[in-house]
Amino acid sequence: MRHERIAIFVLAGLLLGGFVLSANAATIKKSASKIIPAKIVAAKKVKKPVVMMPRKLDGLPVPKGQENLWPIAVMIDNYPAARPQAGLQSASIVYETLAEGGIPRFMAIFAQRKMAEVGPVRSTRPYFVKEAAEINAAMAHAGGSPDGLNLLKNLRMQSIWAIKGAFAKFFYRAHGGGVHGLYTSGTKLTAALKQAKTDRLKALYRPWKFVDQAQTKQRPNGKHGATINLGAGRSYDVEYRYDKKSDSYLRFTGYRPQIDRLTKRQIAVKNVIIMNTAKEKVLDRKGRLDIKVTGRDTGYLLKDGKVIPIIWTKKSNRARTIFTTRNGKEVQLNRGNTWITIVPRGHKYQVY
Repeated sequence: MRHERIAIFVLAGLLLGGFVLSANAATIKKSASKIIPAKIVAAKKVKKPVVMMPRKLDGLPVPKGQENLWPIAVMIDNYPAARPQAGLQSASIVYETLAEGGIPRFMAIFAQRKMAEVGPVRSTRPYFVKEAAEINAAMAHAGGSPDGLNLLKNLRMQSIWAIKGAFAKFFYRAHGGGVHGLYTSGTKLTAALKQAKTDRLKALYRPWKFVDQAQTKQRPNGKHGATINLGAGRSYDVEYRYDKKSDSYLRFTGYRPQIDRLTKRQIAVKNVIIMNTAKEKVLDRKGRLDIKVTGRDTGYLLKDGKVIPIIWTKKSNRARTIFTTRNGKEVQLNRGNTWITIVPRGHKYQVY
């Protein structure tokens, strides 16, 4: 009897244990159905630090790969009806000298392509071509004098003609149109170079030497700058006034601040160079000029509120113009833009 009871308890225990095991299995199965799969989190991409390099044309730090884009020279109008011009503040180098009638004209050289607008675009002259040739710049122009166009061809430079031919579509009329209303942009100039299959070329030339600008405590107080009278009348008289705070020279034309159409601000220049040269020669009845930009002559560099007497040397049409002090040491320019006015003898200027 006792053995029967034990057997009954064992059997009950087994049955109860089986029930518990079944219940646990059901619970585990039910819980498993509620398990949410873990999300796979992709590893965050670590941004590589941007490597900065000094730009070859003006010494400014730019991301690696942007330091030597093929420079583009654009001929720009300076007639009062053309003002304010667009893009001059974005240029690394701006040359200024006379054209017909003694009216000055600009050649702006760009080391970058971000200009939303550039112009008004005008025609070129041989002395501008010679300056552009020393860095093998592509030249954007609205035609030119016969001597200028022939030299452009003979030096085998990339010509981006604005008013006829395959590149005319990269220019447009704006701001009143007419002869003083022809414009382009960095995007359009890049497209022109791409069409010419020259957009990836790198220019081979000797860079100028660049240094950081003077510290604030090293900058002088008082009035410093230059006035330049190229003889075309008050509307073209130039003045540079030194601004200690920015360590730059604010530019005035016709006794008014010269404004860039894009920035809506007065043009500021890090380095101002005045190049003396022989008196200009009139070539034809239309008053076209020849201005000597090769050889050797004197001049002045204005930077950091200081006036530095210099000598410039350009041995050939393609040779780089080198600026040295009177004792023969190559000058060091501040990083940033440089404006160069070529002043034939007989025209007046003052540095102070």
